[in-house]
Amino acid sequence: MHAAKISSINDWRDKSALVVGGGPIGLAMILILRSLGAPKIYVSEPSETRQKQASNLADRVIDPTKEKVGDVVRDLTDGVGADVAFDCAGVKPAMWDGMDALRRAGVYVNIAIWEAHFEPNVKNLIFKELKIIGSMTYNDEDFRDTVEMFSQGEYARKFIGLDDMVTSRILLEDLVKDGFEELVNQKDRHVKIMVTPKRELLSA
Repeated sequence: MHAAKISSINDWRDKSALVVGGGPIGLAMILILRSLGAPKIYVSEPSETRQKQASNLADRVIDPTKEKVGDVVRDLTDGVGADVAFDCAGVKPAMWDGMDALRRAGVYVNIAIWEAHFEPNVKNLIFKELKIIGSMTYNDEDFRDTVEMFSQGEYARKFIGLDDMVTSRILLEDLVKDGFEELVNQKDRHVKIMVTPKRELLSA
């Protein structure tokens, strides 16, 4: 995520964050927040597979099909709500959950690419005086810092089980059937599918 997009909330030592969506982008967002020093991170995710992945990294995983996300977050923050919500899902119900879970004057950061029309909860937006920020991508500095942390093993040391994000490894020749079609038809079973041109790397 572009660091400049969250410059106004970049002191994370006392911030609580809600990540909406526990796929690859959501899990990566948790890693960034941990690296920045966020003390409390909550995740809303309906998929059981992704819930298990997120539970290794977040303080609390919320199933939005069984619990009211806003109520759970308020219970976890002494009735206040999260300081910031990161939308990594890009669907209306998830966005409305995120806005409901925010505190007054909280920040909603949209990272996801939406297929449908973007429809914020205007009631929460106005009455809570929320701020909406869009984030497209990273800059050269963000990319360099991330590569450096990976090369130094920082993520491996801090986040046990990170490799479990890879739920399947396939050959390049099987990309359509076991990659694209699998993600479309069985997306709840996967977090990230790794593709390799070499068969000997499948078990790496």
